[in-house]
Amino acid sequence: MSLPQVLIVGAGVTGSLLASMVKDMGLVVRVVEKTRSAGGRMATSHFRNGDRDSAVVARADLGAQYVSTKSSAEHPVLGPVYRRLEEAGVLLPFAGEVKGPNPYGGNNEVRHFTAPSGLQSISELFLQSADVPVDWGSALEAVSVDESGKMTVSAGGATVDVATPCVLVLTQPVPQVLGASRFPVGGNFLDSVAESSLQDLKKVEYSSRFAAAYVFENFSWPFSWTVQYFSQGDVRYVSHDSGKRQAQNEPWTSVVVHGAVPMGIELVDEQEPFPSAEDRLLQDLRQKMPEVPWAEARLKKIQKWKYSQVYKGYAASRPSPDWTWDANTADSCLNGFPGCVSLFENDHSLALMCGDAFAPASKFDGCVYSAKRGAEAIKTFFQSQLASK
Repeated sequence: MSLPQVLIVGAGVTGSLLASMVKDMGLVVRVVEKTRSAGGRMATSHFRNGDRDSAVVARADLGAQYVSTKSSAEHPVLGPVYRRLEEAGVLLPFAGEVKGPNPYGGNNEVRHFTAPSGLQSISELFLQSADVPVDWGSALEAVSVDESGKMTVSAGGATVDVATPCVLVLTQPVPQVLGASRFPVGGNFLDSVAESSLQDLKKVEYSSRFAAAYVFENFSWPFSWTVQYFSQGDVRYVSHDSGKRQAQNEPWTSVVVHGAVPMGIELVDEQEPFPSAEDRLLQDLRQKMPEVPWAEARLKKIQKWKYSQVYKGYAASRPSPDWTWDANTADSCLNGFPGCVSLFENDHSLALMCGDAFAPASKFDGCVYSAKRGAEAIKTFFQSQLASK
């Protein structure tokens, strides 16, 4: 087997789509992912009434809830991506009723999509259709650069053999790369990063929040609405997740709850199983939605998203949820939002950071924008390598 010319860390939307783009270039690509599944902050939880060999009775999207876009179906970059996902049955138009202070304002220009099998299936499609190998359960541990410029990468307790030259792409949250998390990246690679770039990376900030999934057996949803937003309290969002996704072959009902950012910040250091967060969410849910027998949930999961959405991006740029990718600028780098950032480059190695921290919006379209910019940087690097020979 050929050594990977491109090693991508993270099997979320940006990493998986970029892997597919790189494979289409004819390059050898490999992905390492610290969890056991794709999706990143678009991960989907699977619930079983028994051990791991038993059937799935429900799913729940605990991270992102929709894929939303204002882009035209004819957009030169986004159009083919959306068509591919719809034709594969991964995405369906969202048709449910939304109640409460909808942050999208009910704008008819916005198209919302959900995924019957969960939003994780987006990343799975990109990886599987391109037949990209993934090292699951393999966290990036260290990146070092020797005096000649060659990289040594360690992940999952072992050294990852890569080709020379090689491109390394990091897509995990920026604080993890800078070492300020449970999953710090060791090695000397940050010594090769320009001081100005380091300072701009340190300006990236994320919001934090808790999410919860409650799974009921023999339960009928008592409301006409599918999604409700709340402007006050610890609970800010509730969805009939099974109905929202138009789920198939899921006999039980999943309900997803998102907590407020202030609560997420207040309890950001609480450790699993997050008892204070769970108690506060349940207390507010019982007041806001007494029709639901919360205590009768057969299964549940509480999720802490320490790095939820990007609050301040690279160089403290502020992403906008209303951003629309203008088709006329599809091939250009938007001012202040590079899409990807080069950490270092030499004759042997290129290290990039990609993800929504470098995009105009912390959402699916922003991830596509970042993946496209990353693919362009990788193509340019290997073209320059060929030209120098």
